[in-house]
Amino acid sequence: MKSKVIYGNYTLAEKELDDCSVDLFFCDPPYFTTNHEWDKQWKSISEYVAWTEKWLQLAYDKLNDTGSIYVCIGWEHSGYIQQVLEKIGFHIKNRITWKRDKGRGSKTNWKNMHEDIWFATKHKTNYTFNVDDVMIEKEIIAPYRDKDGNPKGWFETKDGRKIRYTHPGNLWTEFTVPFWSMHEVRSYAKTKRTPNNTCIKHPTQKPKGLVKKCILASSNKNDTVVDFFAGSGTTGIASKELNRNFILFDNKEEYIQMIQERLKNE
Repeated sequence: MKSKVIYGNYTLAEKELDDCSVDLFFCDPPYFTTNHEWDKQWKSISEYVAWTEKWLQLAYDKLNDTGSIYVCIGWEHSGYIQQVLEKIGFHIKNRITWKRDKGRGSKTNWKNMHEDIWFATKHKTNYTFNVDDVMIEKEIIAPYRDKDGNPKGWFETKDGRKIRYTHPGNLWTEFTVPFWSMHEVRSYAKTKRTPNNTCIKHPTQKPKGLVKKCILASSNKNDTVVDFFAGSGTTGIASKELNRNFILFDNKEEYIQMIQERLKNE
């Protein structure tokens, strides 16, 4: 399946995608919690949940039997995503929590510092998970050595740090650094450093490293990754850099322009 960017919403997947043809979905849908235009299309949480069930059912139908899905959501409605995934027939494998500071906080509530990413599969046990590709470097304080004095289960980096690899967890703290001024934004958006660009910054863009981590773990080279809510196109860029095919859907013309700019410049 060839990579492509489709101008239109997720319903076009009915004719654009064959059933059981997708290896991985990474989707960052509206959260129904903000003042953005896309969050104003539902009048109640029940309408939002009904809409969520429609697009997740379509994703389930298009996902192959060993495929997986990642769904981003704020904590406010995270529980509904879990319920809908289970209702449709997905097997929930984990709820990833990634640390993300938002604003300066509130004087009347705890500061919102995280979002959820639900990881689910179509088959209970037969699915892709490339754990070796997402192992974490961990600096060790008390390094053990064998009887000959050689490192036991660890290695030393060029700068002298003592490191071992450990299995990845479901609490992600490595993507909290602001990315608004990074190359992945400057490649398309008008900023102080890139005044000649014509696109604006996407208001809910996910860090490319975060998307890459999911793609590395749950797909293989030449697999097909689909995003129903492409936004600035991070899923496509990450897939391209990791030698995956991608199909992106978005119903806003300005976002399609962002995606095309990024595909050209990154």
